[in-house]
Amino acid sequence: MKVKFEDFKIIPDLDSIRNIEMSDETYFSSKYGKYVSNSGLKNIDPKEGGSADKFCNPPHFSTDSLRIGTAVHEILLQPDEFVLGPNLGKPSAKLGDVIDEIWNNRQNGDSIYDSIYKACKKIDYYSNSIDKKIRFIIEKGLPYYLQLSEPRWKKEGVEEVMLCDKEYNTVYTCLESCYNNKDIMDKLHPKDIYGEPVESNCEDALFIDFVITYKDSKCARIPFKLKIDNWTIDTEEKKITLNDLKTTSKPLNWFMNHEYGSFTHYHYYRQMYCYMYVLWLYCQKKYGASKESGWKSDCNILAVQTTEDCESRCFNIGSSWLKMGKVEWEMLMKRVAAYKIFGWETQIDFS
Repeated sequence: MKVKFEDFKIIPDLDSIRNIEMSDETYFSSKYGKYVSNSGLKNIDPKEGGSADKFCNPPHFSTDSLRIGTAVHEILLQPDEFVLGPNLGKPSAKLGDVIDEIWNNRQNGDSIYDSIYKACKKIDYYSNSIDKKIRFIIEKGLPYYLQLSEPRWKKEGVEEVMLCDKEYNTVYTCLESCYNNKDIMDKLHPKDIYGEPVESNCEDALFIDFVITYKDSKCARIPFKLKIDNWTIDTEEKKITLNDLKTTSKPLNWFMNHEYGSFTHYHYYRQMYCYMYVLWLYCQKKYGASKESGWKSDCNILAVQTTEDCESRCFNIGSSWLKMGKVEWEMLMKRVAAYKIFGWETQIDFS
């Protein structure tokens, strides 16, 4: 069947919008699995290799770059909850994560075998042949496990982020680069004209339902979620600022390049638009923000390079990028709505 994008209308349900404090583990859990996210939209975007089937059965993966990015995010944005742990020679890749889990399981009273079994299952490390890998896990992981067992001072309520040698050095250098970058620190911790701190929020999880109608006769309700790295609000100046932290292995001089930069390659313009859009709706409901009453917004990407000298830089995202993001986000949301209305097995020709 053929459908036109112009026949769909996207209507935000302001009564459904809410800000819920939660960990990443909860946010990405099955409890909120029915919610569509910006990253999930790539699975239905033909330009990104997406399809209806891929959207319904999204791939799952984990890489060293994701671990580095997660560590930088946690430590820089949530210093009251996370700290870079000491370099104790943690094994690289999944084996190191398995040893961390074994350690946690042992602290909870599990036997050695149960601790190993549960850890391998959770990390998906040879989960179908665990018994054959136990000797290898113990031999390779024991030195690090014993280091974890050594008594050392820990700040109560703060989690240590443990990394392998290479990841540790990269994360340490990235953090130092950000701490010494005045533009980045001023964005994360702004002050008003009197020198007083402006409200700054990190890792807020926002949820909202969008009702998308087709020819005013059919509709689909799409629950949407996002987790914002950082946003600030100055109620006196009536300004809302969105800051998104990115780690990249590519040179920052290329980051915003239209042809081969990470900003365009990963469709970050779409993310910045939909995050700012939902954040604006949230502030509209909570603070009465509106353009008519003089409120304004600003969007920035705080980028840090994970290679060479770990340079960091702040990129302001202009209106032309956000307009491009708006067009793409709306088209993908309408694709989701079309399949929800007409069925995921339906062959739909969009125009």
